[in-house]
Amino acid sequence: MAEDLDDQTERFKHDEERQLAKLNDALALLAEIFPSVGVEVFREMLLRFEGESQIELVVNQMLKHEDRWVKGRWRTEIQSASIPFPDISSLPQSDLFRRSRYKWAAKTSLLQEFKSLSKSTVKAVLAEKNYSYTLARPVLQDIASKSWRHSIGKFFSRWSRGTDNVYEKHCMVQWTKLSNGSQMPVLKETGDAELDHELHSTVLAPLLDQYKAHHEAKDWELAEKINKEEATNAGALFECGCCFSTEPFERIATCTAYHHVICFNCISKAISEALFGQSWGQSIDRDRGLLRCLAPTADHLCPGCIPHEITQRAVCQTRQGTEIWLKFQSRLREEALTKAKIPLVRCPLCSYAETTDLYLPPGTLKYSLNTSHPFRTLLYILLALTTLPLLPIYLLLTTISRFLLPFPSTLLHTSLANLVSKTHTPTRFQCLSPTCRALTCLHCSLPWHDPHTHFSTSTSTTAATSAASSLRTAIDSARTAALKRTCPKCNTSFIKDSGCNKLTCPCGYTMCYVCRQGLGPGEGGEGYAHFCQHFRYETGTGCGECEKCDLYRGEDEDEVVRLAGVRAEREWREGRGEVVGGRKMRGVGLHAVEEEEGERWSVQAAVDWWVEKVVVCGYRAPLREGEGGE
Repeated sequence: MAEDLDDQTERFKHDEERQLAKLNDALALLAEIFPSVGVEVFREMLLRFEGESQIELVVNQMLKHEDRWVKGRWRTEIQSASIPFPDISSLPQSDLFRRSRYKWAAKTSLLQEFKSLSKSTVKAVLAEKNYSYTLARPVLQDIASKSWRHSIGKFFSRWSRGTDNVYEKHCMVQWTKLSNGSQMPVLKETGDAELDHELHSTVLAPLLDQYKAHHEAKDWELAEKINKEEATNAGALFECGCCFSTEPFERIATCTAYHHVICFNCISKAISEALFGQSWGQSIDRDRGLLRCLAPTADHLCPGCIPHEITQRAVCQTRQGTEIWLKFQSRLREEALTKAKIPLVRCPLCSYAETTDLYLPPGTLKYSLNTSHPFRTLLYILLALTTLPLLPIYLLLTTISRFLLPFPSTLLHTSLANLVSKTHTPTRFQCLSPTCRALTCLHCSLPWHDPHTHFSTSTSTTAATSAASSLRTAIDSARTAALKRTCPKCNTSFIKDSGCNKLTCPCGYTMCYVCRQGLGPGEGGEGYAHFCQHFRYETGTGCGECEKCDLYRGEDEDEVVRLAGVRAEREWREGRGEVVGGRKMRGVGLHAVEEEEGERWSVQAAVDWWVEKVVVCGYRAPLREGEGGE
């Protein structure tokens, strides 16, 4: 009997895995065909249409009645990686169909945590979030926080553990006391390997990192204290030439010229002030990329510098020191590339840049005037002629400045080279940064997807238009999702336009719009008794006698929509990398450069702009042997 039961279980698992693989393959294919439509639309349609031709039925319905099925559920972010064939790996795990074992484990874990909520409420929220534990838990926390039981429980939970605990308290994490008196977080088993892995990566791993960082900081502080006490007893302290404090040998550095002693605190503060203050040109030797000596002298400034390795040690030992050091290295790298005047191609989503390996054989380029707009080209030529009287003054300044300013011929040659690079460099760009790896279009600065459509010019107006459209789509989708409810019985999504808070699905399932609790038979069967029945003297006010949901008055939908829009805009801007490492970038694609004071305009940029408007660069195939020219 037990063997038959095991065989049936294995057969059920096999059939379920095969059915899920078929549904997820169809989901990936539909997401590839309609990349701008939300994946939840296709999940709902695939469950609605069954049979061998369900993909054909879904595509037919999308082509004929797209607005009726989508209902504002558009994808806020197109996949950055383009794949030649539909693949499940192109979709995140939270968008795929879930196994029944995972659904059961997620529901059981959430019911154990939110005991004050009904079973139907948990099921409804899980159906809204595609049965994702990580996505459903914040929504349930928000619903449970409106109850008086949650307020009392939160008050007493402050005294349930000592105040020295700096880690997040999670229902699926238990704290095991070690022999040294400290506590180690351990994850409870849920009964499903997929959910255990999800909780480990989203909950336990960050706690372990905090646990490790906290104890390493305490150990480091104790080691420094003991080291300084031993150095004091041995008389082995050194006086800093900048702040005149005494430090042990392990926390000092000496300059390369006169061996002035500088402590690590002064070095880290000098680097921070150079990055975030106004002392970059004074504190940093730009030719060598080193920190100048900070020791004051009576006669002159010390020509020495602090070695690179010791500066890194001093900065990285402070709080957020690794991030500050990376910013310092990035700024030095940007200055070096700017001085080298190497043509660069930059990733639109991060600070990664690489040289353009463009080579065209001699005699293959052909320059001509832009005749698509002859009147406009004539105006630009007349504008250039009006600046000819200033040419002798510019040549005089070039001679006086010892040729620091480029000659007009150099400016023109550089502008033509930039035009060639912009015209013939491929627009499909693969970022090689380990933290980015995005596949983007250099012209429109958007994620690349085949077939890709972009604007032929990369002006700021075009980029702003496409970015505004993407932001508007992200905000609208987030606002729609904030008001959406999903039937846990048939997985149909809907939004309440008007009427009371008792919702009835076409399948017959009834639920409360506010708390998602089921109201029909088998789910409590309360019906309208679920809502408050007390009389109120003023319409629209809350009840002071009970905590039941109101039949007509619910949550402030305007505030919910506003918060959802603000959250979506913040995530959209962070995803596009509009602020890279705290440093704003201007321009897009090939012309993205760091925005700094004094570098917003240059003579070379003006010549580049004029050449781009007047000159057209073409390609002429080289002549073969035996062929002659005219």
